[in-house]
Amino acid sequence: MERVVEDEGYLILTINQIKDAFARSESVALGDPMLARLRLPLRETFYPLGFPLEIETNSGEVLVAAAVSWQGFVKLFDTAPIRLRIAVREGHRSDCPPAPLCRVQQHLVTSIADSRNHTVTDLAQGFSSIWLTQGAVAHPNYLRYFFLESTALSHLSTSHTTAIHAACVEFEGTGILLCGDSGAGKSSLAYACARAGWTFVTDDGSFVVNHRRDRLVVGNCYQARFRPSAVELFSELNGKEVTQRALVGKPSIELSTAPLCNIAVSPTSHVNHIVFLNRFQVKRQELVRFPTEVARYSMVQMLYGMEATQSIQRGMIDSLLEGGALELRYTDLDWAVSRLKRLVDEGR
Repeated sequence: MERVVEDEGYLILTINQIKDAFARSESVALGDPMLARLRLPLRETFYPLGFPLEIETNSGEVLVAAAVSWQGFVKLFDTAPIRLRIAVREGHRSDCPPAPLCRVQQHLVTSIADSRNHTVTDLAQGFSSIWLTQGAVAHPNYLRYFFLESTALSHLSTSHTTAIHAACVEFEGTGILLCGDSGAGKSSLAYACARAGWTFVTDDGSFVVNHRRDRLVVGNCYQARFRPSAVELFSELNGKEVTQRALVGKPSIELSTAPLCNIAVSPTSHVNHIVFLNRFQVKRQELVRFPTEVARYSMVQMLYGMEATQSIQRGMIDSLLEGGALELRYTDLDWAVSRLKRLVDEGR
């Protein structure tokens, strides 16, 4: 990592200092008090959700963390690359910084943990400037979740895609979005479907690609996250480490799908059905119509950023809901998988 010292070498030169340098026929090292010309010599391109993203940094650890986040993803879309400039500085503490506070106004997004760890994102330009301390980088999960993945998804979900809080699975070419609040059971049902021969696309975040009529969804098919209670449903989770996402939030079990030879995965699917999950206070297991306007508002409330883009995204949501939405009321996971298969087979 290139060493950045804040108390020397970056201050504005006085006129006398410049004169002295010229008198001695020395090159003038320009001051840079705001680090606007800081060299970030390391460059690499990644493809989160299949979209190109370029990172410039002075830290090899940042590139290693990015590779962990986006391993397996390949280029699917020919779009202008998102650009992240990530400068890592020496800090006075090695503690992990607090969780950042995020705010959005039109095309600007700020995510601030403290005075030395923060992100400024320009959605209109597809560019983010990220400043971190070595203490932040020393905690890879924190770095990945709050500064790499969240920044990339901010760009993708406000430019190229429409983000839907849903899992996605596919059976015989028919994709289904499994929607619901946090804790609704999206991950468990998606994984149960995958174990039963379905194709696993994503367990929580589905992204509808904008400007298309084929309801193409992309997601992270390489990882599934579960609540610790899921060990009661899936024996293979026994003994897996329970962690807190980025050192904060609810405990979870993170499972890589790569070594699971019995699970078919795909980063994309064409969605045919929208299903909202309800496994609480269920009197009868059934698949019924779900109010379209409720579904629409639950999706629209996730949008932010530039109004022009939001207008496109609202149109994508309207197109997604043209055929309406359904509610799956269930208590038994096997019954739910079987009922979804019947939906694919019969269309109802």
